[in-house]
Amino acid sequence: MAKIDEKGIIEFNLEDFDAAWNNAPKLDNKPENEYRLCFICKFHMLKDNLMKGDLPWNIEIIDLKNFSLDKNNFVAIHNNCKEIRPKQNCSKLLLKIKSLRWMYDESFYNK
Repeated sequence: MAKIDEKGIIEFNLEDFDAAWNNAPKLDNKPENEYRLCFICKFHMLKDNLMKGDLPWNIEIIDLKNFSLDKNNFVAIHNNCKEIRPKQNCSKLLLKIKSLRWMYDESFYNK
């Protein structure tokens, strides 16, 4: 379970990272345990790139207005996308993105 240390830094455990991954939008044509979609930039994420690799991902808090460290408030996004977050509360945006069908572009990446 996530907690805030004495310096004000949030510490996440592996369960928190799994919850964030599971809360991220799925790609219909890729295994959900390996690929997910960053709801901010709409580009794929690889589970193995947790805080490393070309496009690393990390945990983001979905609703910063009603801040809580509940696992349902975590989502996986690219590290660089934190800076371009559109709102303090992204709950509705995330629901909208999840309601659409998303596909990995096989033809582009298998050249």
